[in-house]
Amino acid sequence: MQRIPALALTAAEAARNLCGAAENTKTQAALDFAKAVLKSRVQITDSQLGAVRAADYSDAELVEMVAHVGMNVFTNYFNNLARTAVDFPLVSVAQARAA
Repeated sequence: MQRIPALALTAAEAARNLCGAAENTKTQAALDFAKAVLKSRVQITDSQLGAVRAADYSDAELVEMVAHVGMNVFTNYFNNLARTAVDFPLVSVAQARAA
């Protein structure tokens, strides 16, 4: 089983995470929250907020999650506008699902 050293994850778990799934329930709650933040433009429902809080995430961690989603959206938009050359291997979600 190949581990990704910096993340202490197996390659299979990293692939699951890329697809929005996790074996660990706390990680799953974070992934679900991040996806809800992105899709709803931070118009989070009480149940979505309750679910991530029930997974024992602090207010500071919720702010950090929202900041990371926003930062990734911003950099994606900027890179699309600037037509930035990608200098690393692209990861296909379809490939990750097959892993």
